[in-house]
Amino acid sequence: MFAVACLAATWLAACGLGLNGLQTSDDAGPPLLDATGDVTMADASHESSDTGTMADVVVPETGLVDGCVPKGPENCTNGIDDDCNGLTDCADPACKTQGYACVTPSPMTGWDLVAFDATSQAACPATLMQKNVDVDPTNLAAPAVCGCTCAAGTPPSCEQGNISTTHSQNNQCGGMVTNYPASGGVCIPQNLSVDAFVLAAQPPPAGGMCGATATVTQPTTGATQGEVCSGETTFGGGCTGTQVCALVPTGFTSCVHHGGASMACPAPYSTPHSVGTLKDTRGCGNCACSPPTATCGPASWAFFNSQDCTGSAGVTLNANDQCNGTGAAQGQTFHSNRFSSIPLPASIACATPPTPPSTGNVMLTGADTICCD
Repeated sequence: MFAVACLAATWLAACGLGLNGLQTSDDAGPPLLDATGDVTMADASHESSDTGTMADVVVPETGLVDGCVPKGPENCTNGIDDDCNGLTDCADPACKTQGYACVTPSPMTGWDLVAFDATSQAACPATLMQKNVDVDPTNLAAPAVCGCTCAAGTPPSCEQGNISTTHSQNNQCGGMVTNYPASGGVCIPQNLSVDAFVLAAQPPPAGGMCGATATVTQPTTGATQGEVCSGETTFGGGCTGTQVCALVPTGFTSCVHHGGASMACPAPYSTPHSVGTLKDTRGCGNCACSPPTATCGPASWAFFNSQDCTGSAGVTLNANDQCNGTGAAQGQTFHSNRFSSIPLPASIACATPPTPPSTGNVMLTGADTICCD
């Protein structure tokens, strides 16, 4: 028994332990055999010994699969248990944290797996290609709704055109009609003799401008703005049945994609979406306004002895289309004259313009089909 005790003591000492079996060294060594014959594990737990002999020593608990050499964090697409926890790819919770999920592989040639978000355009994972798309437009045939209104900008003038006159020695004012320029209300140097009775009719309003305001409303297409994340070619395992481990970040849905519009969806991806880029050229034709209308106010035609309409008027005739007497001015010759009239502000109006025609159309260009389950 002495020899056995010495061997035991020697073995324990070689491991840096006290002979009483209760003290450990700084290094994590083999399981510790205490004085009762139980084994103390490296993590301070105990294993009971049936015989109290050295033969009951067990392997330290590490959480790793025996013989597995960790290669780093779990790679979810290589079919290997990279972190040696006994779980491969999507079976490992680390893959869910990375945005991976078990999905049905593309069931037919020509269809590729994509991550699809129909209602937002958040960034795709860096390993995938991002394409922003308009999703499921439904109202492509509706034309633009056009409107046009006109409002008076520059009022018309009542001092353009000609003053129409007749005159006589009696109140009949018959005879030949003579026209004189209204000349925009400026002074006209002109020698004119005034008859006993004069009928003067002012020119109609002319010119001016109505300002146009166009409205163009493009009816909604019903499309949402989404995105497709594509380009994944390597898929992992750790799934049940035929499913594969693919990148499907939070907010995205695993779907399949095919170029071209209105493709028939392969099972189990039975919900179709049309995606592409809307090109909307809908608009309206010209919004055109006619010149404004107005009623001219009282018009006066003043005659002056001066050459430049200075001083007091020798006579002022009403241009009201009536035969008016000139009184003491009868037979006098005046050397300048000026016509004056302005439109009544409340009478200025713009006609209702015609509705402009709609132009252009809206198309979903580069249309593809996305099918989701």
